[in-house]
Amino acid sequence: MSITSKIILDQRRPKTDKTCPVRLRLYNKTEYKELSLGITVKPEDWDDSNQFVLSSEPNYETYNAKILSKKSKVQRLILLAELNEPIEVSLTEIIAAVSNDSTPKAKIKKESPSIIRYGQDIIKQLTNSGKVGNAFAYGCAVSKLKTFVKTDNFSFEALTYKKLVEFQDSMLADKIKVNSISVYMRTIRAIYNRAIKEGIVPATAYPFTAYRIKNEKTVNRTLTLNEMQRIATLELKPDTAIWHWRNYFLLSFCLIGINFADMLTLTGNNIVDGRIVFRRRKTGKIYTVKLQDKAIEILSHYRAIAAIEKDARLLPILKQTCDLVKLKKDIWQAIKTCNAYLDRIAKQLEISKEISTYYARYTWANIARSLGYSKDIIGQALGHSYGNATTSIYLDDYDNELIDAANLKVIKAVFG
Repeated sequence: MSITSKIILDQRRPKTDKTCPVRLRLYNKTEYKELSLGITVKPEDWDDSNQFVLSSEPNYETYNAKILSKKSKVQRLILLAELNEPIEVSLTEIIAAVSNDSTPKAKIKKESPSIIRYGQDIIKQLTNSGKVGNAFAYGCAVSKLKTFVKTDNFSFEALTYKKLVEFQDSMLADKIKVNSISVYMRTIRAIYNRAIKEGIVPATAYPFTAYRIKNEKTVNRTLTLNEMQRIATLELKPDTAIWHWRNYFLLSFCLIGINFADMLTLTGNNIVDGRIVFRRRKTGKIYTVKLQDKAIEILSHYRAIAAIEKDARLLPILKQTCDLVKLKKDIWQAIKTCNAYLDRIAKQLEISKEISTYYARYTWANIARSLGYSKDIIGQALGHSYGNATTSIYLDDYDNELIDAANLKVIKAVFG
């Protein structure tokens, strides 16, 4: 097969601006075929012998680049046709191949969104909106996943069912508790769900349909009345660190197991008519607890109730700061420190329980139950909602009297 090619200027039908189309012409022994290159130039701007556009044409560089590209492709196709003999390749096929421009092109691969980076963006949004607690929880989960995959650039699609199981198993191997793993997995699932809602990742890639997040029954985090009495009466040297942290734990107990983070951030503004009134950080619900004598006694080690300034902290643990992230970290460090001292106290008393700040709340409920109080009263004291919300408004004062009486009885049972 003998095929030749040439780039020509077709001057048979000039346009109104006197330009003529540049065409590709193919020949063999019996026929010829032509293909317009989509270029028009004036005859004086065309070099027929060298088959290119002269520099007198303003777009000569662009035109010549296109001409060269077509010529190179045609020459390659002709060479392939000659190498494949006796299989014939027609001029029509070559024209079609050139006109379709089927030459492989380097495609720019669209980078798949990273679940790590997306999670980090959510953390920034939560922090900026003041939701530091949620930001901290998201940060822990994303950090765990990043440590496992060892990269920031880990796509949503790469987080398959198999990868989730491997992630879970790696945390189990690191001795992380099942319920802690559950928290991390639920957070990762929330990130994935949000990305689907925002159209960042298709729902078809969702890996949690098959994967089930596991939980296990929480270990009973309560102390008996005897154990609580022993902790309260343990002889400790006043003004030592362990003495102070025991005080904070006992104060939490006297305030019906107030969450430690809430207790650490209480100020003089929270004291209203002899009661501690505060909004729980976790739920946003308002609580009111009467300051019983034992609670006032513990607080007096740090500040006299009557002398506390409105904006001053009730406890001298946290420094005043407008940095919510730093405040959250300081709270977590304080809880960690308290738990360490509670562990020392438990060992000293030979109590075989991993006592933590959470024990104050559950132990209060356990002792109240042992004293004969109903689950309804205990639930109300702990802030659980019952019945119609409107009715609850009218029962608040009545409920407070019942809860105050229950708290006083629980405190007397422990402290005498």
